Amino acid sequence: MEAHYVRRVIELVAGTTDTFAAARIRKTVWRWMEIEPETIELYRATWPRFRDWLALLDGEPVGAAACALMPGMEEDAAAFAVNCVLPEARRQGVGTAIYRQVSVHARSLGKSELAVFGFEDDLDGVAFAERRGFVVVSRFRGLRLLLDGCPRPTIDLPEEIAITTLAERPELAQGVWETACEAMPDIPHDGDVPMSAGSFEEFRARHLAGPRYIPEATFVAVRDGEVLGYAQLGWMNRAAGLADHAMLAVRRSWRGRGIAQALKASQIAWALDNRLSELRTANDERNASARAVNANFAYTPLPDQLVFRGPLAAGM
Repeated sequence: MEAHYVRRVIELVAGTTDTFAAARIRKTVWRWMEIEPETIELYRATWPRFRDWLALLDGEPVGAAACALMPGMEEDAAAFAVNCVLPEARRQGVGTAIYRQVSVHARSLGKSELAVFGFEDDLDGVAFAERRGFVVVSRFRGLRLLLDGCPRPTIDLPEEIAITTLAERPELAQGVWETACEAMPDIPHDGDVPMSAGSFEEFRARHLAGPRYIPEATFVAVRDGEVLGYAQLGWMNRAAGLADHAMLAVRRSWRGRGIAQALKASQIAWALDNRLSELRTANDERNASARAVNANFAYTPLPDQLVFRGPLAAGM
C-alpha cells in the first residue's frame, strides 16, 4: 500500500491574538512558574523591545514565544527569549520554528546569543536546548513554602529599625529604588554586565505597578526615615493564593544584622494572615546570602530552574 503523509501546518501569529492561551501554555510547560495573562501584557508594555508570538499547529495554539532585551541587562550580548511548546505538540517542528523567529528578532536587537530558561525536570526541553548548542550557565535552586500548617515566624529586629509597607508609606518608593540600585549589581547572574534597577520611572513601572504588585506585601525596613532594605511578594496566581518572593534586598552597610531574615518573616506572616496557599522562590546557587536566609524557614525543594545561553539559529 502507498503511504500517505499529512503535512501539519505550523504558523506563528502575534501573541496578542490570544494572551490567555499564551499564559496557559507557559504554565503547562514551566509548571513551577505561573504567569497570568495580565503579567504578559505588563511585559509587553515595560520590557525593552519586547515581542511575543503564539505558535499554532493546524490552527490550535500549542506554543508561546517571546524575545526582548532583559530589563537591567540591556547591554548584555544575549537577548532573553521564551520557547514553550506543549508536550503533546513536540517533535513536529514547532520549537524549531519558534527558535528561528526569536533569533530573527534577537538579530534586529544587535544580539549574537539567546538566553532562555527552563526546568531540570523538563527533559525534552533540556535536550532541545543542548542539541542546538545551548549550555547551562546558571542554576537556580527552587523552593516552595506550603502555608497550610506553616508555623508563624518571629520577626526580630534591632529596636531602632521598623518594618512598614509601601501601602502604608508610599513615599518610601524612592528609597526602595535606591536600595535596588545598590543591591542588584551584587546579585550573581550569567550575564556579562552587572544587573541594574534602571531609572526610577522604569523601576516603578516594572516592579511597583501592574498585576503582580502587592503594596501591602512590599515590606520596607526603615531607620529614621532611611530605607535600609525591602522585600516584595508578587502574585503568580491570585485566585489560587500563590505568590513568589520577587525581591529581597538590603543596603551593603546594613547587611549581616538580621534585616533580610526579618523582612522574609514579615512576608510569610502576611501570607499566613491573608490565607495564601503557597509561596515560591528561586535563587542562583551562587547566591549564598539569599539561600542562607531561606534556610531559616520551612521551604521544600522544587526542580532547579536552568538558564541556558546559546547561538542564534543559523542562516536567519
